[in-house]
Amino acid sequence: MRILLSVVLLALPAVALASGDAGHGAEAVEGEQPIILLLTLLGLVGGAYLMTHFVVDRLQKQLLFLSGAEYILLGLLLGPQTGVLADLGSLSPVIAFAAGWIGILYGMEMNVRRLLSEADRSTRIAVIDALVTGGGVSAAAYFGFTAGLGIGAEEAALSAGVLGCAAAAGSSSAVDLLISRYNSAGDGLLGLLRRASRLSDVIAILAFGVLFCVFHQGETLTETPPDTSDWLLFTVALGGLLGWLFAAFLGDDSSENNRFLALVGIIAFASGAAFFLNLSVLAVNLILGAVLVNTRPGPEIYQTLSRTGKPVALLLLIFAGVRFEVVPIAEGFAVAGGYIVLRWLCKAAGGWLATSGTELRRDIFRGMLAQDNVAIAIALSFRLIYSGDSVDLAYCAILASVMLNELIAARALRGLLVDAGDVRQDVVIAGGRA
Repeated sequence: MRILLSVVLLALPAVALASGDAGHGAEAVEGEQPIILLLTLLGLVGGAYLMTHFVVDRLQKQLLFLSGAEYILLGLLLGPQTGVLADLGSLSPVIAFAAGWIGILYGMEMNVRRLLSEADRSTRIAVIDALVTGGGVSAAAYFGFTAGLGIGAEEAALSAGVLGCAAAAGSSSAVDLLISRYNSAGDGLLGLLRRASRLSDVIAILAFGVLFCVFHQGETLTETPPDTSDWLLFTVALGGLLGWLFAAFLGDDSSENNRFLALVGIIAFASGAAFFLNLSVLAVNLILGAVLVNTRPGPEIYQTLSRTGKPVALLLLIFAGVRFEVVPIAEGFAVAGGYIVLRWLCKAAGGWLATSGTELRRDIFRGMLAQDNVAIAIALSFRLIYSGDSVDLAYCAILASVMLNELIAARALRGLLVDAGDVRQDVVIAGGRA
């Protein structure tokens, strides 16, 4: 029931905006458009979720692949070219809301007590991998955009930075799939990789938030425009203040349904405020979630949100396809292919550095290839605010990388586990090795 309600609430912002536009002249959205948009969103996400739950999940376990590419392709078929979801402007609020939802989900991973109790080599792996992969991809992309494609320095730096953030973002989806496949307890190497992937996602979101502050776009009403440090302060203050207010507002209310509805309201408010200020919706909600999870009702809030990730992720994948724009074929293949290969190389280098001096395998990067929710949310959030040739190419490259890596990540991870001796005859050895 909560999943269906989350789908409906995700659709309402777009419907509200479309309804508001319907009364602004002959060229505005027609009165029937909000209902069509609502029914389309409900049908797409509801059908996609049911298909995933009853069919794709079983196939994933048997064939060891991760779903995602099919929903991006579905979005491509439903984009402006077909006219089903032609009014992309009306979709911006719901995209921002969905991205904010992903942000708060990952913010909930920042429970200080749990992080301290689980502090191990996963932290070192995540930090080094994020720095090497994000930095290496960003530097190479900047050179390619400026020297190879003749794009201006500022636009190239922004797009290269976003590519680096998306490259640094990992995913625990492959780990979760193998844990489910083998009925594992999720300890040993699998547990280590899961913690490292989740932490690298948090680092990527924070870096992405900094990029929005450094390359902030939009006019302000103040005589002296805020600088980068001011926008950083606004980002932290907005997420932190709203998290504190929400925790105080929730109080001792133990009703799960009331918590869920209150969470929808606060995510909508935080995402709307960030979107209005042209700040990173992901980063603001990440900070909000980090504040919430460290308050007294934090564990209950985390439990309430923990089951909502899948429908929101499916919605983002569909919208990722809808927002795709055709790029020159030669340039698109060059950027996407170079990005994918460079990410693998940087992952290999980062994994080697992170495991140097330890008993861990130097090829641990084979278990960290997956790219999922955070990379898609980064690409969509980037697309909402910025435009340009390099933006289109970066967006295309991220989608291509997510689609390919989701197909190969689970098998690459299984190969790593086999070589490490943690999997034999399709059974996980108890305890594994970390």
